[in-house]
Amino acid sequence: MIPELRQLIEELRADLADQPASLAWAEFGEGAAIDAVPVGLPADLRDLLLAADGLRGGRVELASTSTLAGMQYHLDYAPDFSSIPEDRAGWLVVGTRSDEPIFMDRGTGAIWYFPPNGTEWFMSDAFEELAPDLGSFVDYYLLGPGYAELTPADDQWFAYLDEQGLLDEDDEDVT
Repeated sequence: MIPELRQLIEELRADLADQPASLAWAEFGEGAAIDAVPVGLPADLRDLLLAADGLRGGRVELASTSTLAGMQYHLDYAPDFSSIPEDRAGWLVVGTRSDEPIFMDRGTGAIWYFPPNGTEWFMSDAFEELAPDLGSFVDYYLLGPGYAELTPADDQWFAYLDEQGLLDEDDEDVT
């Protein structure tokens, strides 16, 4: 994880701690202890868990060390057309968007999802790459202007990102 993204996470975590009501719409865990992070995780995910053991901003939530294993059941429901059933071990569920899974391709580190198309994700006919890596996903979709692309309406997290000046695409240079 690049130092600028780690610093942004730390700054936002400190700011959110000063706003107790934010627990309803945002929560940034403290970094996990190195021995708590499961062995064999992709480097990007491992680095993120060491910086923040679980991240939730509005409708996007990234797993913590204690919730990661429990999210993997989503792999069992992936539609046959996607590459997940052919290579289940090559994928990892790293979080959710409005209760729908966000996947990481273990081989490339790319982040994938089933984009909204009027049907449940497990019956979808579209599976798309969302970001080339986890750091880019966090920077753009969780902490930046891409959040609005993933969510159906403005919410408190979106308003918070706006207040922090994080929705201006011209300022996006952390990736």
